[in-house]
Amino acid sequence: MKRRRRKKHTPDQMEQQRRGRKIFRVLGRVLLTGIVLAAAVVAMTVFFRVKTISVEGAEQYGSEELIAGMDVQKGDNLYLWNKNRVLSDLMHSFPYLESAQLRRKLPDGLVLTVTECTAAAAVRNEDNTFTYISAGGKVLENNAADGGLPTVLGVTLNAQIGDFLATGTDAHVDAMLNVLENMDAAGLLEKMSFLNLNDLTDVRIGYDKRFDIRAGSLDDLTYRLRFAQTVISDRLSASDIGRLYWDAQNRLHFVPETAEDVARSGTDQAGDNPVTSPAYTNPDGEVGTTDNTNGDDSTDSSSDSSDSSDNSDYSDDSDYSDDSSYDESYDDSSYDDSYDESYDDDSYYDDSYDGEG
Repeated sequence: MKRRRRKKHTPDQMEQQRRGRKIFRVLGRVLLTGIVLAAAVVAMTVFFRVKTISVEGAEQYGSEELIAGMDVQKGDNLYLWNKNRVLSDLMHSFPYLESAQLRRKLPDGLVLTVTECTAAAAVRNEDNTFTYISAGGKVLENNAADGGLPTVLGVTLNAQIGDFLATGTDAHVDAMLNVLENMDAAGLLEKMSFLNLNDLTDVRIGYDKRFDIRAGSLDDLTYRLRFAQTVISDRLSASDIGRLYWDAQNRLHFVPETAEDVARSGTDQAGDNPVTSPAYTNPDGEVGTTDNTNGDDSTDSSSDSSDSSDNSDYSDDSDYSDDSSYDESYDDSSYDDSYDESYDDDSYYDDSYDGEG
């Protein structure tokens, strides 16, 4: 029997065979991948369905209310939705949510964890309505009344309910957020009664409905709030009412006033009694303020100068405390309720006082 001779292929035929085998392998891989993906989709849609949704941290809003407001419901796929979009919509639909997190709890659960906020201040609008905001700068709601919250003047809001106020676009908004942050950090926010930002060089902060803190500009706000808090708690009595201000040498002064005077500083009728008034040096080299010769409060000797000295070591520099007003030997018994509107800063805090008498 003759052996059949093997037919030889030409180079072109061999190349075609190689191409055919390569195409077959590629098609096989594509088909296998498709089968795997199809199986995965079927598994996802059939097996990974939401059966339970739980809520943690909610107090102002009910759990069922929050669940109903989510764009994910029981029976939906556990994975086939946009988590960032769901959370963003939830934060806007429920303004009193400060933060929200959503995590999957396999095999079929979702857990929503929220942090709520409260209204910290009421910004007065041009139409005399009020917009409530949180300490973190979230816009919470509009209301016809201030709701007993600290009122903020001089700020125009261009944000929607549920938005966080953006920084860096409006100086007055930035100033408000700065004050709220510092007051909150110092533990003073709960007793803030007003914030007047009509003039950013004459920032006025009402505290405890008894004190008009004239912070001037906000350059040294953190230090000044801390210093004012120390003076109020350690050097002034529970019956004291009045104005706290800093002079040209960054020394703190207290001027007794009425509660009505303090409240007026937080309104548009605050008057032209500025924080800044010319400082002078008397012949003895002691720093004071210009005298009030006509009794007009707009030129009161208690006015401050916002041209504060720059000193990074506040706690060790004696220039940052008013030795004539606040001294360890100062007799608190001199504070009483007998003073009236004629009470004058120069007569009460004598520049010649040396702390030894």
